[in-house]
Amino acid sequence: MRVLFIVPSLKNAGPVIVVYDLVHLLIKRGYKCCVCYFDKVEELSFNCDVVQISMRQKINFSDYDIVHTHGYRPQLYVFLHKSWNKSSTRFVTTMHNYLFSDFGYTYGKIRGLIYGTLYLLVNLRADKIVALSKDAQHYYSKFLPSCKLTYAYNTRVCDFSKKISTEEERELLAFRGESAQLVGTSCALSPRKGLDLIIQALQELPQTKFCIIGDGKIKNDLIQLSVNLNVSDRVLFLGYKNDAYKYLPYFDAYTIPSHSEGFPLAMLEAAAYGKPIIASNLSVFKEIFTDDEISIFDLNDEKSVPNAIERAFLEKEKLSRNAKLKYENVYSPDHFVGRYLAIYTKLLLE
Repeated sequence: MRVLFIVPSLKNAGPVIVVYDLVHLLIKRGYKCCVCYFDKVEELSFNCDVVQISMRQKINFSDYDIVHTHGYRPQLYVFLHKSWNKSSTRFVTTMHNYLFSDFGYTYGKIRGLIYGTLYLLVNLRADKIVALSKDAQHYYSKFLPSCKLTYAYNTRVCDFSKKISTEEERELLAFRGESAQLVGTSCALSPRKGLDLIIQALQELPQTKFCIIGDGKIKNDLIQLSVNLNVSDRVLFLGYKNDAYKYLPYFDAYTIPSHSEGFPLAMLEAAAYGKPIIASNLSVFKEIFTDDEISIFDLNDEKSVPNAIERAFLEKEKLSRNAKLKYENVYSPDHFVGRYLAIYTKLLLE
């Protein structure tokens, strides 16, 4: 089987990380892969042929059995260049978010609605549209033909041998201190991520500190919030870090307090490392982990946030064990690549 992946860039983020893991796992099983991208952002190094393309440049799709796109521009490229004649090549696209919710946070309500509608239209030329969960598949069934929809859970392939530097370790341990409980997170700093909820909860948790890995447009707002609430000495901003999961061994718990999320890769990393997880009550979170596996708070109840953090520490052993078992049994790399191979194979047999 020959698989062509088309992505916006080779940036070390979100959907491209998913493709990176999938390509690695497919090649390991003997399949041939190629990756095409548009923007010259080259943070990830793939172990296959990689080609930069433009929107006008044509690819001979017939050289591949599967063409798999990730993102609006890659799928627009297929929309423009896919032949209207019958072909043995099958076209797959993966939707990495809840479209209108995510675009609403990113672009505003009106522009988000317009951009989201255009994205849905270009997806109609795909033979199969993959959502990241059963909940997301149901969400897209309101806008797209159900016969085109399926789902595949993500995974994360973590290199547990990777470590942070001695200097980074010294900084983190000095911040943590001897008696504090350290909650960590890693993400792009945007309103959608809900990090303000954790900073606000620190007022009720004097023994808890918060380490934020990542950068983004609201970093200064979050810093100012921590100052205004007199908790700035208990919030550490480390900025963007490659392979942020290297910091997980130093966290007592991991949090993902998002208002909207497609499929939380960082949550899988925390589960793989056996860390108790504190999460908002998004439908996708409650699908992939139960209340016996993570500590959940209600986005509409600010008082539930410190309670969920306290529960993560009180039930640390149980939550850590259960989440790690769930990762190994449901979200492991083998399950992930097996699901996509089943989708590809079924398409080719139709």
